[in-house]
Amino acid sequence: MSRNQRRPSRRGWTILILPDQGEPRPLRLAWGILAVAALLGISLGIGAIGAPMLLAGSVGLNAALGAKTAQLEAQRQILEHDLAAQKKDSDAKLAKQQRDYEARLNIEVGKVAGLTRQAHSVTAKLTDLQNRVEYIQSRAGITVPQRASSGKPRGGATIGSEINDPAQMYSALDEFLNQTEGSLQQALGPLEGKLRREAAVPAGWPAYGQITSGFGVRIGPRTGRFERHTGWDIAAGYGTRVAATAPGTVVEVGWSNVGYGMHVVVDHGYGYRTLFGHLSRMYVSVGESVAIGTLLGAVGSTGNSTGPHLHYEVRIGGQPVNPGPYLNRSRVRTVDLDAAKR
Repeated sequence: MSRNQRRPSRRGWTILILPDQGEPRPLRLAWGILAVAALLGISLGIGAIGAPMLLAGSVGLNAALGAKTAQLEAQRQILEHDLAAQKKDSDAKLAKQQRDYEARLNIEVGKVAGLTRQAHSVTAKLTDLQNRVEYIQSRAGITVPQRASSGKPRGGATIGSEINDPAQMYSALDEFLNQTEGSLQQALGPLEGKLRREAAVPAGWPAYGQITSGFGVRIGPRTGRFERHTGWDIAAGYGTRVAATAPGTVVEVGWSNVGYGMHVVVDHGYGYRTLFGHLSRMYVSVGESVAIGTLLGAVGSTGNSTGPHLHYEVRIGGQPVNPGPYLNRSRVRTVDLDAAKR
């Protein structure tokens, strides 16, 4: 048996290759190789067809995801914008509420400050009124009715309602104060003449020194004869201060031809006048208003004088009176009735 007879026949394909030159050459392809090649071709065909399909599907998916992402981003931006707008509106409302609160607070602070000033003003007026009442009581013996004790029964008709508002309370208190001041002014009217007369009375020493000659009949230091002395002579050092002993108006200033030398006369009203003679200097002029203690001049020895001294006279209705009781009379404070009426 030959070799060809022993080998089983194999199926396959024989491809004849015809070159441009030379003899043809056969190329036998077995079925296994053909199967592999077929599978490879099918795979390459599926890949060639499936790859674009997969790529197209991937692109579509990415586009859908992109659109969804863009939609979500737009929604996020809208939410952020809404939140920012709400925050801005809330901040504006809070700022407005704060400004309104501060404005109301400033108004209340202003009201409190105004009421405080009113309270101080009313308190000052009441204090001044009380001082004037006490002064009048001590000087003129007037008794001011006191309020009834809160422990005793009281009554009467009540007009209107209770005052709770501070501004109305201060207004009512100020009205009551004005009424009280009016009553006080009416009470001062009958006392005006008495208090002014009391203030016009000379009191105290015009200059401090030694009494060398009293009021009345004496032997004249120059003539040696009996003569009437119309005042008191107060010996003091040359240039000693001479002061007014009561408030009034200066009516005479200058040289006297009847022995007083350089002198000053003050009219105190109600018939009272004082004369200051033998001065070395004069510090006031006619028509000038003076108070108790106002400097009028300085002690000298002008006119009918034997040495530095002050001749002091007190006159009532033009007639000299003994200055002694007035020298020893305590000085009193000047009554300012015009101020008491204000």
